[in-house]
Amino acid sequence: MKIAILVGPLLLAAAAGAHAQAPDAAREALRQAATGDAFRIGYTQFRLAPDGLVSTAAQSAGSQAVRVGDYAVQVRPAAARSARAVAAKPRLVAAVGDDGKAVVVTSTLNVYHRDPAALQAAARASGGTLVYSSVAGGNGRIEFDSVDAAMKAMAKIQAIAGIKEVAPEIIEGDDAPT
Repeated sequence: MKIAILVGPLLLAAAAGAHAQAPDAAREALRQAATGDAFRIGYTQFRLAPDGLVSTAAQSAGSQAVRVGDYAVQVRPAAARSARAVAAKPRLVAAVGDDGKAVVVTSTLNVYHRDPAALQAAARASGGTLVYSSVAGGNGRIEFDSVDAAMKAMAKIQAIAGIKEVAPEIIEGDDAPT
């Protein structure tokens, strides 16, 4: 009886410690996989994780992933990195900030402008679709077929007269284990 009272809490603590290491391992694996294009929002720099796999949190229940809002982000296993997966043009991609926090990057760019005509010109020049525009707010959103297309369009849009700033739309969340 005395042994059970002493050993029981130790076993629970060991199990909890092993479980806590799994999310840390998932975060570290994602951080190391963040080798793609870089962008800045405010004071934080983000880097895309091309081998990151974004799925709904419900689809990856029980897996070693980092939860970002309604999504689960994990590094795609080496065996699953096929030519088809590399050639895919996803609309959601994982990224990691220089603070280590995981986010999900969408295929939409937030564009801040001085002139609404510049926003329309940006959509035409970049091949994107203008999905929102606010004259009063001085901003708008341009959507693309993929995150890759949005990232490539950023420099072209930034070069248009009347555009103040361009940044990918990101989804932030708890950055908690799933």
